[in-house]
Amino acid sequence: MLFLVWQHYHGPNPIPTRPVDQDVARGPGHQGIPGLTTREEEQEELAYVRPSNPSRKTKPAQGPASFNEVDLLLSSIAKTSQYFLNDVLSGSAFNDMGQRLQVLGTWLQTQETLTPKLSPSQLETLHNHIERATLSLFPFIANPTRPRNAQPFNSLRESYQKGSEGILLVASKPNLRYICHLIQNIRVVLNSSLPIQVAHAGDAMLSPSRRRFLTKLAPNITTMDVTTLLDDHTLELKEGGPAIRSFAALASPFEKVLLMGSLSIFLQPPERILHTHRAFKDTGALLFHHHLYGKGEFKKTHDFWHKHLRSHEPSPALKSSRVYNEGYAEELDPGLVVLDKSRISTLMGLLHVCWQNTKRVRRDYSYAFGDGDRDTWWLGLELSGSPYAWNDGARYGGTLGWLETKPSSSPEENDGKRKSKHERVCGNTNLHLDEEGKPLWFSGSLLKDRRRDEGEYGVWTNWMVDGVWQPRVQQEEDSADCMWGGEVRDLGEGEKVVLGRSVEEAREVDERSRQFPGL
Repeated sequence: MLFLVWQHYHGPNPIPTRPVDQDVARGPGHQGIPGLTTREEEQEELAYVRPSNPSRKTKPAQGPASFNEVDLLLSSIAKTSQYFLNDVLSGSAFNDMGQRLQVLGTWLQTQETLTPKLSPSQLETLHNHIERATLSLFPFIANPTRPRNAQPFNSLRESYQKGSEGILLVASKPNLRYICHLIQNIRVVLNSSLPIQVAHAGDAMLSPSRRRFLTKLAPNITTMDVTTLLDDHTLELKEGGPAIRSFAALASPFEKVLLMGSLSIFLQPPERILHTHRAFKDTGALLFHHHLYGKGEFKKTHDFWHKHLRSHEPSPALKSSRVYNEGYAEELDPGLVVLDKSRISTLMGLLHVCWQNTKRVRRDYSYAFGDGDRDTWWLGLELSGSPYAWNDGARYGGTLGWLETKPSSSPEENDGKRKSKHERVCGNTNLHLDEEGKPLWFSGSLLKDRRRDEGEYGVWTNWMVDGVWQPRVQQEEDSADCMWGGEVRDLGEGEKVVLGRSVEEAREVDERSRQFPGL
């Protein structure tokens, strides 16, 4: 009967079973659901709830739900919520966490559908069950400044300003210079009017004087201390590192978030992605590929991925991944992640990303088998059943830089395209194109080689995609990352103007920072 009630609202899809993970930690106080053994609990959970895809639109209920039906539904949610509290997941339970988030997403969709039909007491009961389950999975959502708040997850969602869009940066003392360059590039050169929020974790990461400097750079810039909005007890964000990025995205009041890395530079106004990018509009989450390299060299990372995805139905994005399916090195360029948190499915995926970046999970699993938070983004969205897309489909990152031609080169004409194994574009950048095939943004900063000379800015003339990427040779002093085998393209005059002005602004802000006390 309970299943029929659930099916009435969510359709006839079969119930996916959750594989039993021997690493699941139940905790010293585990009592389970009264009267059931461990295995019986598993069956009881599956009988009470069928996780559906929270991204799909829920059909409105046909007519008013009867009192009995609603109570049965609330009872099923209550018992599953209690199961979540009793059955504490271990840090290795990546797939199980994804399935629980699909359940939670279904509850939130149910809440939206049934709210007009519920009595005040039924609505409060539903809210409380969702809060209990969410807080048990993600204790960090509790706001430390509001310890008596009984509904921290609901309060977090209500803090998102309806229809809002914005740019989110994470700043600390080491990357402050590059953050300033990016702000000038966006606000002064490209005239972007999007609000900019700079996140940090405590004064040690970004002092009050540095915050003042940032907010005076341009109009509409604010700062946000993530540790005043989320409980840092299980996060330890103040120790630094990339973990703060996902929590900043969760805590930010922007519904649509452009989370940028400090080394990113834009050639077009970033709001175009929010307003015109078809893949983002279709899915609510847009990611960008890294360079394609290192095939077969990262077996430990791939074994980790395949372990947690072996019982998972791959999304179209995962099916198109050359990194995952062909054994290349790194999937994601962390320089830009675009999210629409107004979509329940995207929010569920973001919670999985955050969970992977909690102190225990990132220390023992996420960062132990990957490069910082890079893999947590696509893996969290994938395991949560949250739709997402890669910019430009299966195309991986290109290179923006200067042309190098070996003396023996003899460029061949292939349908009017300059292609030659002797010509290569070199530059320590990862270039991304828009949907029309024009340069959109790149990671790597405005410097020619930030790892060797912090004073020399780059001079860019050419770009290339769809080639073979060669990382620098560390032993060679003048070595740079290069790409060959693709079409050599000349940088357009408008793009040269954007980069030239961005360098001018960067030099100016470098000089201003030297005169600002406390930096």
